[in-house]
Amino acid sequence: MDKLPRVCVVSPLFHPHLGGVGRQAVALTERLHAAGVRLFVLCRRIPGLPHWEPAPGIEVRQLSTFRSRKHDLEEKTLRNLLISLSFSLNLLLALFRHRDEYDLVHFHGASLPLIFNVIPLKLMRKKILAKVAGAKMKIEAGSFRGAYLFLGNIFIRILRKVDAFVAISSEIRDDLVKDGFDPTVIHCIPNFIMRDQFHPLPERGARDRLKKSLGIDAASKVLTFSGRLVQRKRVDVLLRAAAEVLKLRRDVVLIILGHGELKAELENMAGSLGIQERISFRNFVPNVFDYLHITDIFVFPSEKEGLPNALLEAMACGLPVIASRIGGVVDIVRDRENGLLVTPGDQQELGKAILELLEDEALRRSLAANAAETIRSSYGIERNAPRYLDLYRKVADGV
Repeated sequence: MDKLPRVCVVSPLFHPHLGGVGRQAVALTERLHAAGVRLFVLCRRIPGLPHWEPAPGIEVRQLSTFRSRKHDLEEKTLRNLLISLSFSLNLLLALFRHRDEYDLVHFHGASLPLIFNVIPLKLMRKKILAKVAGAKMKIEAGSFRGAYLFLGNIFIRILRKVDAFVAISSEIRDDLVKDGFDPTVIHCIPNFIMRDQFHPLPERGARDRLKKSLGIDAASKVLTFSGRLVQRKRVDVLLRAAAEVLKLRRDVVLIILGHGELKAELENMAGSLGIQERISFRNFVPNVFDYLHITDIFVFPSEKEGLPNALLEAMACGLPVIASRIGGVVDIVRDRENGLLVTPGDQQELGKAILELLEDEALRRSLAANAAETIRSSYGIERNAPRYLDLYRKVADGV
């Protein structure tokens, strides 16, 4: 098949205000549509989100689920399982109903909705491409061996029928191979950045105006974290490190962008540490780039990741970053060259790294410039979207 296949995009979170996963799915789908791919999208209906319209010509079909307003399903609970199962079942019905409209299904995520629908799609003679977004969390391909008693190994056997996997980091690629997947069906394509949205702020005066508009004192040194407030992000470690930093630097403010089941607990923790006046919890925000543009240091203490979009976005904005030495992070951050790497979970090492960057302006500038260049040269959507086009053709042709 020389021409591009017709594609059904399956992305439970398909909205630019649902964090990095949602932004990635939306941006890639719009770029592939603009390149000539005939496609439509199946996603979850999530009431209460800010109004947003996809690019003209892209049809987005929303599927109802149990407890439809909840979108963060990372925590392993019965409620989240029921939400995912209800989406998987409605997805199956939609895939069957629209079976004459697509040749290939592109899953954003390789979790329960994919597992549930692999065999039915194969019976319908459809090709399957699955992007694996997370590592070692036992919710996606590459982390099921030995999990959930015997079920994990059954999941692996089902997932071996997938025609191609996209691994966004070297760790995910290695984990897929360890779980017994054929290396020839694993394709490494990293996450990407929309450089028209995430870039260094060109005008120095604009930073002060942004600070004022966001309610941040102009003289403050701003530390920022962006991501879900869940256990693996280790925001608790960041709060303890910030408490140590604030003993020496009272000009620091820490902005936490994101929401999750740990939000109330983390707010209480900030109070118990006596730093609540210097910590600002801002929930999910549609204008994350504004916050990045007022940031002096971006901090990312997570202990498990695929290839974190938040880190790519911060580096694209020309920020010095401090991140845990884990998974996909080490694919992009080279210690003391374009960022600082610290041991995950080590609040003392993290605090020392923050203080070092606060004190060393030359190092901040060097890391920031190199971070922006790293993203500019290798992680723009214009570089990585064509790789999906090539992969669509290969999968459709059975190569």
